[in-house]
Amino acid sequence: MNEEQIQQRYELQDRICYSVCVGNEYQTQKAVRELTDMGTISRVSDNLTGWKYDLIWLMALMIQSLREVGVPELSLEEVRAEFTTKIFEASDADGCRMLLEEIALRLCRMNSLKEIRSYSMLVQTVLRLIDQDLSQPLTLAYFAKMLNVNSSYLSNLFSREVGMPLTEYVTAQRISYAADLLMTTAQPIKTIAKKAGISDVQYFSRLFKRRTGQTPSQYRLRPIRQPDDPDAQQEAEVAEREAR
Repeated sequence: MNEEQIQQRYELQDRICYSVCVGNEYQTQKAVRELTDMGTISRVSDNLTGWKYDLIWLMALMIQSLREVGVPELSLEEVRAEFTTKIFEASDADGCRMLLEEIALRLCRMNSLKEIRSYSMLVQTVLRLIDQDLSQPLTLAYFAKMLNVNSSYLSNLFSREVGMPLTEYVTAQRISYAADLLMTTAQPIKTIAKKAGISDVQYFSRLFKRRTGQTPSQYRLRPIRQPDDPDAQQEAEVAEREAR
């Protein structure tokens, strides 16, 4: 694995942790599959052992990310213990790939900061559609037509349940997603703006600065959490010992 591939792997790891933290199952699953397609980077001679080490490490990163946003420690420990056993029992690489996706989605659903089950089915559908593809024209008219509902009714219902207008929520998600891409990838700002659903890069830059207090270029220079975070490393070492 060359340097570019290693960097791509680190970017995917950060994308997975971010998606887990915001409760975005679609993006979590997508990033996990991209990562598993790259194979293992462990230097151990046995491929299965390498996969197990990778799973332990990635699980530790995701758990640490959820710990930092306030998910209860007891809940995280229960998941860690359950899946450490499953990792130990895995019999092949394909099983490890499936297990990583299971771990990531399980942790993704734990984040109380993005709990949507208390919302009506209509609002839940809108929230999931927003999560799935921010590059779409996510206007009130777009959702009203797609879901065959009255736009005024949808607007009032969304504002009442979520606590903010739909357009404001969409903008916040676009900026949050763009901020993640700025911190975890080297993609051009124009590309990131388009992925976040804002085709006019100048407007994107103004909006981003108004929301974050920094231009996209300035925001990108902020330090990011490195994959060798000592707390996550310690978690991985403990899990490795228990998996032997």
